Amino acid sequence: MKKKLGLAAVLMALPIAPVSFVAPAMAQAEAPAQGYEALVALAKEFRAFVPPAMVKGVPDYSPAAVAKQFAELRQYQSRLAAIDDSAWPVAQRVDYMVLRAEMNGMEFQFRVVEPWKRDPAFYSTTNLGFGPKMHGAIGIPKLPIAADKAKTLAAQLNAVPEALRQARVNLTAPRGDLARLGILQKQVEVNVYGELAEKAAKLQPSLVAPAKLAQAAAAEFKKWLESIEAGLPAHGGVGRDNYAWYLKNVLLLPYTPEEVAVIGEREYQRQVAFLKIEEHRNRDIPMPEPVQTREEFDAKRMAEDGELLRFLRDGDWVTIPDYVKHNPEEGPYQFPFEKDPSKPGLFDKPLNLHFFFQSEFRDGLPLRAHNLPGHAFDGLQAARDTRPIRGGQRLFFVNGLRNEGWAFYLEEFILQAGLLDDRPKTREMDYILGAKRAARVIPEIKMQANEWTWAQANASLIERTPKWMKPGDAVAQFDIELYLRQPGYGIGYYMGKVELEKLMADVAMQEGDKFDIKSFHDRFRAAGSIPISLIRWEMTGNDDEIHKLR
Repeated sequence: MKKKLGLAAVLMALPIAPVSFVAPAMAQAEAPAQGYEALVALAKEFRAFVPPAMVKGVPDYSPAAVAKQFAELRQYQSRLAAIDDSAWPVAQRVDYMVLRAEMNGMEFQFRVVEPWKRDPAFYSTTNLGFGPKMHGAIGIPKLPIAADKAKTLAAQLNAVPEALRQARVNLTAPRGDLARLGILQKQVEVNVYGELAEKAAKLQPSLVAPAKLAQAAAAEFKKWLESIEAGLPAHGGVGRDNYAWYLKNVLLLPYTPEEVAVIGEREYQRQVAFLKIEEHRNRDIPMPEPVQTREEFDAKRMAEDGELLRFLRDGDWVTIPDYVKHNPEEGPYQFPFEKDPSKPGLFDKPLNLHFFFQSEFRDGLPLRAHNLPGHAFDGLQAARDTRPIRGGQRLFFVNGLRNEGWAFYLEEFILQAGLLDDRPKTREMDYILGAKRAARVIPEIKMQANEWTWAQANASLIERTPKWMKPGDAVAQFDIELYLRQPGYGIGYYMGKVELEKLMADVAMQEGDKFDIKSFHDRFRAAGSIPISLIRWEMTGNDDEIHKLR
């Protein structure tokens, strides 16, 4: 869920403690190679280099600043290319590939995506979850806050007009679809800043004027976008060839866009077919009714989380550390548009449930599998990973397919493993969710190839989702925006799951009767948050894909 963006950030803020990881047998047998320390030092230096320069509280995306940073990036890439890793242990060579992919991801931003000049929605001044955004976007706190934090927030709010003034100068090649998304985004920001000013008047008066200043600037930027969007080129994709380069060199995915499309369509057909079998089997059983109150929702989620974690632990499916547990404060995930204070609350009557809530408010087990032993576990484990390269936060969505693939894999895993045997309608929900994930693949590919507009992609997702999705659905709105603005996200769920299942098959056939699924899951997770093609290299020793990707 899109969710998860906020959830993972919160979870990764937990205290860091060392954790033991299972090293691949082939790496354990070899001594550390000379030169790896240079890679670690370069990775540390590169990560510090990535954020743009801040000038008086505003990130500098001017043409001169962008050109300078791009030229410096080329120097980092040259330094990496000069490091010879050919004699290193596989685990260290994998780290080399991780850093190479991150540098390629930054190159893709500067050479192709160029959000600072193409994407008005990039200039999100609030951190509400609207996909890729400018550096330093403001997290809106709950008032009142400490005096020093209020001073910092006031400075951030006061910088909003200048940030949006510069945005109008920098946006020399905006695209129509991206401008229309920016208009919707800015209306939410106008409302959020207005609500902040109203609350500040009662709880923190020093923030009233800065909040109103930011609100006025957001409204002015929205008005400007409305004045130009009709005359802009409609499509906002990167183009087919650029997209193919991205799949290979950033995501390290060994498939072309056309191959991804074929796999996605086959998976869509499989999910719909299995859904129809389940529906017939359960034709005399009514679908559970959604819960109606926050209290019912919280009680249901606590029970679901407990059942899920017991199933995974007691069945020896995967090692679940004690730190992975139900969080009573988590609550329902809200999409950015649902954070608009002008909208009704989640539990205001009559309930207006978007696609994911239609499932989760009835039986949340599939989506809890996705988020608790999925994204939450990833975030908690990553916060404890002290390895110098893999333990750092991945940049430029390099780990996107690994993280979404693992989370989505768990949705169908609980069905196949038997947790849903006594929940016939939940099995239907599982296939509905799977069909929806598969229905995302073609829209992303078509948008990135500039064959479909956002509206066409949105209509396709709604039409091909078997149940619970209608025009204007918050999930459809958010999904298609994200998949246009962050290549790889829409295909990531399914292609990550496909890659994970392929890896399991490879390992199972290598190990024969000695194969143990708990050991497989634990070794997969111990590899860290990196592309699955690299995990495959470590776990099997098979480097056939790596030769094609490097």
